[in-house]
Amino acid sequence: MRYRHFALLLILGTATISKLPAQTPTSEATARQKLNQVFVKVIVPVTERTPKQDGPVIESWVARQLKEAGESEYFAVTDWVPVCDGLLADDEVTNDVWSGQLFGKKTGNFCPVSGDLPERKDGRVLVLVGGWDPGGGHEARMTLMDEPGIRAVEPVLPASARRDRTQTKGVKPIAYVAVLIGPPPPVRVTSQINGK
Repeated sequence: MRYRHFALLLILGTATISKLPAQTPTSEATARQKLNQVFVKVIVPVTERTPKQDGPVIESWVARQLKEAGESEYFAVTDWVPVCDGLLADDEVTNDVWSGQLFGKKTGNFCPVSGDLPERKDGRVLVLVGGWDPGGGHEARMTLMDEPGIRAVEPVLPASARRDRTQTKGVKPIAYVAVLIGPPPPVRVTSQINGK
């Protein structure tokens, strides 16, 4: 008898829920579903200040670009970290990319690093990853085609050197940022269930 009562309640409850209208996605949620995802990975060259450490795997295409840039020893301090599009949240999104600490160290060697996507237009996306020192004066900045599969490696240089490209010669990057453009996130089906 209890099982029949339970089954009847389950059937009636399911029928009632299926009649509720689906939640209308917000314009921000709809826009986010259409935007490609951007992922970054921070890589640090081996120096006296940053001795070689174990870290996440460095993909062969990243290693190849680092070799072309003249780096022979390096290690990753992050895995692939998503960077949210601040344009969709009134620039209130905090995109923490890396704490600035090396593995096994209690004190950080660098200041925290954050990311942003301050511009998307004409099929391109501007990726900005900055921090590394107290003034936040070091950054990796690149504009890429906003298409899944696009990837690049960019050196982290003082912001002043980036503004005046003639000053970049001879400046040793303190880190590198690998960027990978992925497809939009999968669409999630949500429904509104409330007793009103």
